[in-house]
Amino acid sequence: MSDDLGFDPERTWLAVEARMEQEEDPIVKALLGQVRDHMRSEIRGEFDALMATLVDEPQYHLWGLPTEGGPKGREAVASFYRDMFEGGGNRFHFEVERVFADRAGVVTEGAMRQPMAGTILAASGVTEVSGEPLDLEASYLAVWQLLTVWPAGEGGRLLGEDIYFGSPPMARLTRLP
Repeated sequence: MSDDLGFDPERTWLAVEARMEQEEDPIVKALLGQVRDHMRSEIRGEFDALMATLVDEPQYHLWGLPTEGGPKGREAVASFYRDMFEGGGNRFHFEVERVFADRAGVVTEGAMRQPMAGTILAASGVTEVSGEPLDLEASYLAVWQLLTVWPAGEGGRLLGEDIYFGSPPMARLTRLP
C-alpha cells in the first residue's frame, strides 16, 4: 500500500540497503544486511526469518514512552513479535533518513508512520484530532520520530534493539481518506 501520505511499508529498509551497498567492510556490510532482513521480515510478518536475525537471548529497550522497558530473552521477544503480528502492529513504514554503521552496530533514524484505527486511539485516551472529535469508525496515520540502535551480537546477529521515541507516537495524527 502506497499513498500520498507517504505510507509504503516496503520502502522501510531501502536506506539501510543503500548504505549496505556503499559499505566496504564485510563485517559492517553483513550487519547492515541483518538489519535490512530484520526490518523486511518484521513488516512482512515473517516470524522465523525475523527471529533468525537475533542472538539466542536478545535484549530490547524502549525509551521515551510513559512506561519504559522492552522484552528481554528469546521467549519474551518471540511473544512480543507474535502479539505484534496478531494485532497488525507490524503494518508501519519507517522512513529512515539516516543510517550510521560500524562493527559495534547500526543506528537508524527517521519518521515512523503507522495507520491506527479510531478505536485504538480512543483506548489510548485520544479524544480529538486536529480540533475535531475522534471518529471511532475512521482510520488515522500516526507519525513520530524514532531512533533505533541495533547492537551487534555474536555471529553477526543482532543483540536486539534500543528504540528511542523522539516524539510521542500519537502526537501527530492525520485522518486517512
